[in-house]
Amino acid sequence: MNDRAIKTQAAAARHRTRSVLLRLGGYDAAQMSPLGTHLRRVFSRLQINVVVDVGARRGEYGGWLRRIGYEGWIFSFEPVAESFAALERKTAGDGRWVARRLALGREAGSAEINVAEVTAFSSFLAPSSYAASTFGSAPRIAATETVPVQTLDAVFGELLADVADPRVYLKLDTQGWDLEVLRGATDSLRQILALQTEVSMQAIYDGMPTMSDSLEYLASIGFDVSAFAPVSFDNKLRAVELDCVAVHTELVPAHARTEGDAADGHS
Repeated sequence: MNDRAIKTQAAAARHRTRSVLLRLGGYDAAQMSPLGTHLRRVFSRLQINVVVDVGARRGEYGGWLRRIGYEGWIFSFEPVAESFAALERKTAGDGRWVARRLALGREAGSAEINVAEVTAFSSFLAPSSYAASTFGSAPRIAATETVPVQTLDAVFGELLADVADPRVYLKLDTQGWDLEVLRGATDSLRQILALQTEVSMQAIYDGMPTMSDSLEYLASIGFDVSAFAPVSFDNKLRAVELDCVAVHTELVPAHARTEGDAADGHS
């Protein structure tokens, strides 16, 4: 192999590493500053006091919420054993952060989840060839686990039993499975003021919904887009996934514009 080929391979490997770290770094300041600013606005305006965190992995999102000042309830769901063990450790000592080893979906039962070499890529779906070319070995299936699955509707009332005047934000990060969670949340969605879901610009998993699929489904259940934020990019600088924040417009009353709205660049 000549020097040029070696340098090309090395550059590609470095890019894949950066892409993986962007996903794993998750909610660091560089990636999440615009989203963090917007969520502070959403949480304040809607007086959010409950976050249902589906696909919690090791608690990165919940930890980030705490760092940006959110003090309300967090209910985190994570089915993969190794990730859940780390999540439990992270939630220990936080009286308003509850961890449950459970997957959510459209119906109750059990299912086999693919545990990736880098667990941030673990999914009920198989990784695509695009994922391998973009993220290297990180999405490769290292093992499988049979995990319990429940619907959000089935557990929602139990989650909120001890919460006075619950005002709920639903966060979804289930690696191509978000719409399945929403399809099992028909009744719960009537009480959810806003949600956050990953929408796909490039398919990391075989058979996952496209961005159009996701946005059409959100509209069909009464949620309108409030913001987008990029999650990761590929080696052609294309966005791979976007975090989409959407509001339940029937439950969110209009309010007068403020100087803060204008300063944030919203018209």
